Amino acid sequence: MRNWQSILVPTRKKFQWSHFARRLATLLEAGIPLLQALEMMTFHEAKVSFEQEQWKSVKERVEAGSDLSEALALLNPSPNSFVLSMVKAGEYTGTLAKVLSEVADELDQEYAYHKKIKAALAYPLLLFFAVIVVLYVLSVWVLPMYEKLFISMGAELPFLTRVIFAGGRKIPLFLWGTFGLVTSGLLVLRHTNSDRWKIRLDHLLGRIPLLGRVYRLRDLVQFSQILGRLIDAGIPLLEALRLTAGMLRSQEMLELTNQLVLNVRQGKRMAPLLRTSRIFPREGAEMISVAEESGQLDRMLHYVTQMFRRELEDQLNRLTKMLEPAFILALAGLIGLVASGVMLPIFDLSSHLE
Repeated sequence: MRNWQSILVPTRKKFQWSHFARRLATLLEAGIPLLQALEMMTFHEAKVSFEQEQWKSVKERVEAGSDLSEALALLNPSPNSFVLSMVKAGEYTGTLAKVLSEVADELDQEYAYHKKIKAALAYPLLLFFAVIVVLYVLSVWVLPMYEKLFISMGAELPFLTRVIFAGGRKIPLFLWGTFGLVTSGLLVLRHTNSDRWKIRLDHLLGRIPLLGRVYRLRDLVQFSQILGRLIDAGIPLLEALRLTAGMLRSQEMLELTNQLVLNVRQGKRMAPLLRTSRIFPREGAEMISVAEESGQLDRMLHYVTQMFRRELEDQLNRLTKMLEPAFILALAGLIGLVASGVMLPIFDLSSHLE
């Protein structure tokens, strides 16, 4: 499982880990011992699924004397370092059921926000593809038909009409060329560096002006939420920062977290560095400064996460409200421009006939 996937990548694995953690937490909270709980989770019918085979191997390793975190780490695919660290912290503190419930909540929230981002961008993307389809249909079928008609009638074409016809002849080549370049580029990124291509794609999408703000807020939510969960589970701040850095996708947030690791290792506080950062909001840095002085960093990170999450929701709403009318106007303007260019020769012909 990978943390905070790109909006273009499915999140099926995250939901499966959430389901496992929720089921196991419920059984442990009911007072059932771990080994018996795993045995109950591996009950199966005649047909054994891949997921049940995975849990069966976990049960066998725990039965052989391994810790749950060690057994989970040997799975393929295994949970990410956040889940493994939380489980390990729950084993050391004797709060495995509580920690598993928190892991399930975290993964469910992540999955829900992933769906919310996709839903918010679905309609603008639909309008964008509608513009592309209209361009292609006009350039392949509509414009050539009118161009042949006007040429056969010997009509003198206005400048706007000539520009539209010339552009229409090049649009299919441009669209197919762009599609080929984008597809081949994604394939090259995926096969040359399969573990990093999604991060590179996120980095490219994060440079888009409107969408970039959404990606930065998503990274801030991820950082504060995961760090708060790890600290609340009893993991020391330095180790929690290292684990958080291992799950970040944004290069800017990764560099900031690595700098925080160096500062904390030297006995310094996080707030001064966060104040000088250009990607971390000043309000959040001040809240963390208060938390470091009062010794309630995990609690304050929860409030910081809520603040970033509300801002992310507002930005998503603002983005959709801006993109939807922009694409509608672009589509209407495109059709109007083509219609004007086609109608001008018709008006000229009708005036000559009169």
